[in-house]
Amino acid sequence: MTHMEIKVPKVFINDHDSRHLLVAEDGAVLSVRDVLVRELKNHYIVRLTEAQAKELHSDADYYTELGVRELGMEYAGLVASAKATRNAIAKVMQARRQTA
Repeated sequence: MTHMEIKVPKVFINDHDSRHLLVAEDGAVLSVRDVLVRELKNHYIVRLTEAQAKELHSDADYYTELGVRELGMEYAGLVASAKATRNAIAKVMQARRQTA
């Protein structure tokens, strides 16, 4: 099992975590603290498996595609964080494909 380190905004991954969507390969529910490498002011650097990164990317993509029009202005910060999360994961996964 290979892991990747990704710098993601706190807002979206904390929301993802609050919905108990981060899971280990054996199905056990994890928290952000279980995958945390480093905490920065507005970001976490997390260590995720490819499956975990794909799930987080999918969730971020869902919120990004819904957008503020669908969710409402009160979710503008979450939507922006989801978009940044999606882009960060895509960038790391693209780099991994290019070096493989």
